[in-house]
Amino acid sequence: MKKYIYLIIFLLVGIFIGNQLFNHIHAWLGIAVIMAAIIYFINRLIKLIKNEKNID
Repeated sequence: MKKYIYLIIFLLVGIFIGNQLFNHIHAWLGIAVIMAAIIYFINRLIKLIKNEKNID
């Protein structure tokens, strides 16, 4: 359960930082940070779910 919380926190921080970059510095940089956070979140979530299925 702790792993999921860390993943969600990482996703929220990535979206927040990307939003700040989007609003104040450069739009495409903000979009890149948000997309990287989302892709990392999905990738790690899939790996965690596969590992839980293999354990059972």
